[in-house]
Amino acid sequence: MSLKEKRLQRGWTQAQVAEFSGLSQRTIQRLEKGQPATTETLKCLAAVFETDIADLGVPEIVDETKLSEEEKRELKNIRDIREFVLQLAAYLLIVPLICLAGYLNGGSMRNGLGLALAWGSWLAYCALKLFDTRAFFGKGWEKRELDKRMGRKNTGKDEQ
Repeated sequence: MSLKEKRLQRGWTQAQVAEFSGLSQRTIQRLEKGQPATTETLKCLAAVFETDIADLGVPEIVDETKLSEEEKRELKNIRDIREFVLQLAAYLLIVPLICLAGYLNGGSMRNGLGLALAWGSWLAYCALKLFDTRAFFGKGWEKRELDKRMGRKNTGKDEQ
């Protein structure tokens, strides 16, 4: 059940939830719109609603101050992957529309195809930079694949 549903179930306004939790009404509004919250904010709300944090239906922000350097690198990589996927989705949506518009307005898709080639090349470069291709086909790749297909646990000590 979402935070808004929990609030409405109790007949509370956003101002009342803010008052009970010690948070601002603007914070309650943002959370009800699906924006992430800090762990401390979620703890306050969980106490007010007498429930677990997981039951609030609010995404939690990663507290980067408590992460190790390795975790920070992995978080950056995760964010880079998200950005790449968003760019790829935009590419797959926009390029066909531009090609279609060009075709409908004069029969030429040349501009759309040029855009597709340039933007596609940029995305390919980003993918090669983002995803370590050596990990896919390096020296230990065959062993990792065999272990995975045979259901064996990978020790992570393969040569790369």
